[in-house]
Amino acid sequence: MKISSRGTYGILALEELARRWDAKTPIQVKEIAARKAIPEEFLGQIMISLKQADLVRANRGPGGGYYLTRPPDQIPLREVLEVLSGPVTGPEESLRKYTADSVAARRVLETWRQATAAMEEIIDGVTLADVCEPDDRPHMYYI
Repeated sequence: MKISSRGTYGILALEELARRWDAKTPIQVKEIAARKAIPEEFLGQIMISLKQADLVRANRGPGGGYYLTRPPDQIPLREVLEVLSGPVTGPEESLRKYTADSVAARRVLETWRQATAAMEEIIDGVTLADVCEPDDRPHMYYI
C-alpha cells in the first residue's frame, strides 16, 4: 500500500480534529490548511471524502467547521487509509495471468497475499488515537 498525498494530508487534518475531540469544537479547513501547510482547496476535497465516509461531520456558518464523528480511539487507521488512498493492493493482477505457467509467479503472489494480510492486521489494530498520541519519549540529539 502506498500512502498518497491525500492520505498524508488527511491524516494531518484528522490529527487536528483528534486534538479537539474532548473540547468538541469544530475547526475550519482554512485553519487546518494554514497549520499543516496543506493547499486549502485540496484539503477541502479531502474533507468531503472523509465526510462521505462518515469519519467527519461539518457545521455550517460562523463558528462552524469539521469535527470527528467518533472518538479517535474508535477510528481504525485502516479505515482512514482506505478512504483516502484506496484499498491495500499489490502486484496480483499483473502476476495472476502467469500463475498457471510460473512457479515463481505463484510463489510471489502467495507471498504478497501473506504480506498484505499481515499489514492489514497491523493497521486494523492501530487507531487514530494511537497515531496522534503525543510523543513523550525524550529526544536524543547527536552532534
